[in-house]
Amino acid sequence: MSLGQIATEFSVTVPSVRGLISRRGINIPSVSEGLRHDAFDSLTPDSCYWIGFLFADGCVSYRPGHLPQISIGLAERDRGQLVALRDYLGCGNSISQTNPTQGSCQFSVRSRSLADRLIELGRYDDSIDERLVVSRDFWRGVVDGDGSLGIYKRAAPSGRTFAQFRVVGRRHVMTAFVSFLESSGISGLSVRPHKSICTVGTTCGPAERIASLLYLNAEPALARKAEIAAQMIVRQR
Repeated sequence: MSLGQIATEFSVTVPSVRGLISRRGINIPSVSEGLRHDAFDSLTPDSCYWIGFLFADGCVSYRPGHLPQISIGLAERDRGQLVALRDYLGCGNSISQTNPTQGSCQFSVRSRSLADRLIELGRYDDSIDERLVVSRDFWRGVVDGDGSLGIYKRAAPSGRTFAQFRVVGRRHVMTAFVSFLESSGISGLSVRPHKSICTVGTTCGPAERIASLLYLNAEPALARKAEIAAQMIVRQR
């Protein structure tokens, strides 16, 4: 059992459990045991996806005297996505509930290798590693983090449905995404300012083609967006 599970079982706090176990001289295995510090070294389809997801929703922070931290927070409904990321990284770090009222949760790991690698690939720079730019898995991760897909109903009298795609991010990221789409035969999209960031969006046929490009026979993916993408792909056919 984890310290959190023990604390819940006996209605006490995690520090209380940790203190008691420490006073008994019992070694507590690190939750980061097994963490794959080289998880992003090779740009495989899986690693590109998770790098893209962390580019969109993750935060890399450095503090003097501490190992760099990679953290990501999601709505509680997407907890399974954090479980999948944790499984990919191979660690046992807890996924904590951060805001019970709003229903949000957070996952984090500490690793200099992973943090430095994300920075090296362009997490906060004005350019992204070209190997990521040409990867549909990377862009699927970005869209799962900061994008939206949907099928909506038009106003009366037609009442017909239409597909819609949209993703937001910093200008250079959106510009790279448009270049990726153009190299894949999807042209005519532009980067538009949206408050402090930028957006790329489209509807109908182009939206369905983007869904097919990113999600057709593709794993991993955020379950609820993959489900909508599947419906959009069927419409395209």
